[in-house]
Amino acid sequence: MTYPIVFSEEQVQARVREVAARVSADYAGKRLLCLVVLRGGFFFAADLIRNIHGVNIELEFVKLESYVGRSSSGRLRLHGQLPRVSGYDVLVIEDLVDTGLTLANLHEALQAQGPHSLRYAIVVDKKARRKIPFECEYVCFDVAADKFLVGYGMDDNNKGRTLPYIGEVA
Repeated sequence: MTYPIVFSEEQVQARVREVAARVSADYAGKRLLCLVVLRGGFFFAADLIRNIHGVNIELEFVKLESYVGRSSSGRLRLHGQLPRVSGYDVLVIEDLVDTGLTLANLHEALQAQGPHSLRYAIVVDKKARRKIPFECEYVCFDVAADKFLVGYGMDDNNKGRTLPYIGEVA
């Protein structure tokens, strides 16, 4: 299935390289724990991490669910346990932030462990859907309109996730 393209594969990869350059500069010579939110953050994380240079990267994963179909349930469900982040510089890598509820809940749980720093790298920031304030330090694309997006990790009931571009569900 194809979707109208919002951001092409070339645009996505260019922004990933730009964000990776910023992360590389901010964490140069440091040890960074990249915490990837599955499943959506996996594709972005793979590309982002390969483009970060001069940083000692450790990798962990967390599986969260807050969506039911195309709607946020407003509840965060954690599969398994959160990794230990105490004393680490932590970069959470996720596909998108919209209502802010998922990342705010994750942030609270991670912050309680006492990481040295805690920042977020996001492919798409949909501020139009915010229910609570939440800011991400590294954003590939700000999307003002309330579009339902697929591709590059984002999915429509597990469809479209593997597309190399970001499209809109009509």
